[in-house]
Amino acid sequence: MKKIITITIITLLALNLSAQKIEKGIWQIEIGTGIGGHFNWVTGGSVYENLTVNGTSSPGYPIEGDWSDVYNSQTQLDYDLDFRDFDNWEARFLNDISFGYFVADGFLIGLSLDLGGLNLNDDMITSTTSNAIITDNEFSLGVRPKLRYYIESGRGNAIFFESSFGVGIDNTYDKTEYSSGDWNDVSTSNFGSTIGLGFGWSIFNFSSREIFSVEPMLGFNINSGREQTITTNYIDASDTKTIHDLDEKTTSMGPYFKLKLAFYLGRHFWSH
Repeated sequence: MKKIITITIITLLALNLSAQKIEKGIWQIEIGTGIGGHFNWVTGGSVYENLTVNGTSSPGYPIEGDWSDVYNSQTQLDYDLDFRDFDNWEARFLNDISFGYFVADGFLIGLSLDLGGLNLNDDMITSTTSNAIITDNEFSLGVRPKLRYYIESGRGNAIFFESSFGVGIDNTYDKTEYSSGDWNDVSTSNFGSTIGLGFGWSIFNFSSREIFSVEPMLGFNINSGREQTITTNYIDASDTKTIHDLDEKTTSMGPYFKLKLAFYLGRHFWSH
């Protein structure tokens, strides 16, 4: 893989193509549209599951094994092509928002942030119907550095090649406490990483073609992740605490497509 990337970069440098709208010193801001999708194929991993009652494992637990010992390989196809529902517009635009800078003609270094998934919640709700207190907490954040190389195409547009590496976390905690003394809670912790390669097209064919572009993109991701969910139930009358622990590790891969909007701000912008 390293040899392929090195040969590709050397070949692009040898072409020595100019970049009128993608010159050194220009800043880029890229936002999402909510239009995109991916196909995900789970290729491996492991699983650990345990069920305890008052600290003692139940019969048949714990369960440990490779992914293939417990599950079949899985595939997942997700997409979003809804052009009508823009009620949750911030999630569409802020999901995978990125900022980049051209360190040389055609070369952009950027950082993507999943701000649409950034939540810092600590909500306590008292339900009069169930006489319960419900507490919810959530924190999630994703970051992905990326490197792009642009080649100018016809009519002042440009195609680009991108490599990226991303990491993300998503932690949630929900607890329900009843007046009887019973309670239950669910704690979920996710961590994932992604290596991606892709290419796209920056289309500047608009009245403000020096600044704004629409950018369709295709690519391929290799992913790894871990999800641990701990569910605890307590019954006060029998003083019984049941804990279910599920820890899954997976590796997966698959293609993706997405449509984004970009703004290129720099010498061209300020000269108008």
